Amino acid sequence: MSIFTHTDLRSYTLDRRYFAAFLVFQGLMVAGSIFYTELLPALLVVSLLAVLFVTGVLVRPWLILPMIVLTTGLDSTGRLIGEAGKIQGMFHLTGFHLTFGLMIIALAANICLTRRVRFPDFDVKAPLFLFLGCIAVSLTYSPNQPEATVSFMRICALVLFTYMVQIIIDSKQAVSAVLWSMVIFTVSGAVMGTYQVVTGQFHLPVKVITALGGNVPRATGTFHNPNIFASFMMSGVLPLLAVLLNYKMGRGQRILFALSTVIGVGGLLASFSRSSWVATMIGVMVILWLSGKMRYFFILILASIVLILGLKEFVPFAEYIFERFISIFTLFSQFGSVGRTSSTARIFLIIASLDMFFDHPFLGIGWRAFPHVFSGYAPPGYPHWSYVNEPHTVITMVLGELGIVGFTAFMWFVCRTFFLSIGRFYRMQDSYLRAVAIGLIATFVAFQVNQSFNGDLPNNMFWFCIGMLFAVQRLEAASRKT
Repeated sequence: MSIFTHTDLRSYTLDRRYFAAFLVFQGLMVAGSIFYTELLPALLVVSLLAVLFVTGVLVRPWLILPMIVLTTGLDSTGRLIGEAGKIQGMFHLTGFHLTFGLMIIALAANICLTRRVRFPDFDVKAPLFLFLGCIAVSLTYSPNQPEATVSFMRICALVLFTYMVQIIIDSKQAVSAVLWSMVIFTVSGAVMGTYQVVTGQFHLPVKVITALGGNVPRATGTFHNPNIFASFMMSGVLPLLAVLLNYKMGRGQRILFALSTVIGVGGLLASFSRSSWVATMIGVMVILWLSGKMRYFFILILASIVLILGLKEFVPFAEYIFERFISIFTLFSQFGSVGRTSSTARIFLIIASLDMFFDHPFLGIGWRAFPHVFSGYAPPGYPHWSYVNEPHTVITMVLGELGIVGFTAFMWFVCRTFFLSIGRFYRMQDSYLRAVAIGLIATFVAFQVNQSFNGDLPNNMFWFCIGMLFAVQRLEAASRKT
C-alpha cells in the first residue's frame, strides 16, 4: 500500500502557471546561450537583485529609504535629463525622482496588501497647505510663471514626500536603516569632496567654485553647488553625532559612528561653505543643549581652533579654512571690499527682497519672480557680474515673493515644527529614539540657519528630516502605550 493517499498526490500536482514560467525561463536560458555575451551573467544577477529588492520594498517599504539618501547624494551625477543630461530645461529628471516614484508605488501596494485604513496625522498640514495655497495664488500674477509653476509642483511633491516618509518609517529597523545609510553616504561624499580639493579633479565642471571670490576650488562631491553639498554633509553629521553622544552602543558601532562624524566634518570643511559651518555649529549647540551637555561646547570650540591652527603648517588649504572662518566675523568691517564680494552681494540681495516686499506687502511679487525683476531693484554698487537666480535667503525670498500672508504661513510651519518637536521630546523615554530625535531637531534648526544664507528651500534632506522627525515621535509615543 502506498504511503501517499489520493489527496496527498493531488497536492503535488504542478500548477500550469509555474510550468509556463519554467518554460519561459528555459527559453530565456536557451536564448542567452545562443546570444551569449560577457555581460549576460552580470545582467542576470542584476535582474535577480532588482526583483528581490522590488519585492522586498512591497513588503517593507522602508527598504527604499537608503536609496532615497543615495539618490539625493548623487544630485548632479544622478541627473538623467536636465543640465547634466542631454536636454536643457527647468525640469531635471534624476535618480531621486525615479526612487520617489518607486516609493509611491511601493507604499500604495503595501497599503492595499495590508488593507490599511488608518494613517498618522500630518501635524503641519495646516501651515503647509496655507503656504502652498499662497504659492498657487501667486502663479496667477508671477512674471516668471513657467518656472514658478515647475517650482510649485516640486514643493508639492516634497510635501507629499515628507508625509510618505512619516508613514514608511514604522519601526526602529527603519530608523536604523536611515542612520546606517547616512554613515555610508556621508563618508563617501566627504572622501570624494576632500579628494577634489586636494587634487583639483572635480567630477563635474562647477562654475561657482571660484566665482564668488574663492581662491581655491571648493568641494562639491556629486553636487552642482558646494553649499548644497555642505548641507548634505551637515544632515548626516548631526544625527550621527546625536546618537553617538546620547545612546549606548557597542564598541564597533561607536567607532564607526565616530569615524563617520569626523570624516563628515572633513567633507564639510572641504566645501568652504561658511553658511553650513555656522549652521552645523548651531546644530551642535542644539544637540548639546538637548543632551544636557552644553558645558562641552566651549571645549569643542577651543579644541577646533587649536586643531586648525596646528594644521596650518601641515595640511594644504588649512590656512584658507581658518581665514574663511574668520571672515564670518569681519563681514561688516570689510563690507564692500573685493575679498567680501560674496557676502556683500548677499546683503544687497536681502535689501532688494525687502524693497520688493515694501512695494507689494500683502501678496508679494509672485513666486520665483525675484530673478525676473531683480534688475529693477539692484542697489547701487551691486556686483552685476555675479549670477542671480535667487535672493540666497529663504526668509526674505518668501517675504518678497509671497508677501506677509505667505511669510506668516511659512513661519507658522517652521515654529510649529520646532515647538511641537521640543514639547514631544521632553516626554520621550526610549533612549534610542530620543537620541535620534535630538539629532533631527538639531538638523532642522541647522537648516533654518543655513537657509538664512542660501535659498535652498527644495532641499530633499530638509524635507526628509521633517518627515523622519515626526515618524520618530510617533514611534516613541506608540512604544509608551504598549
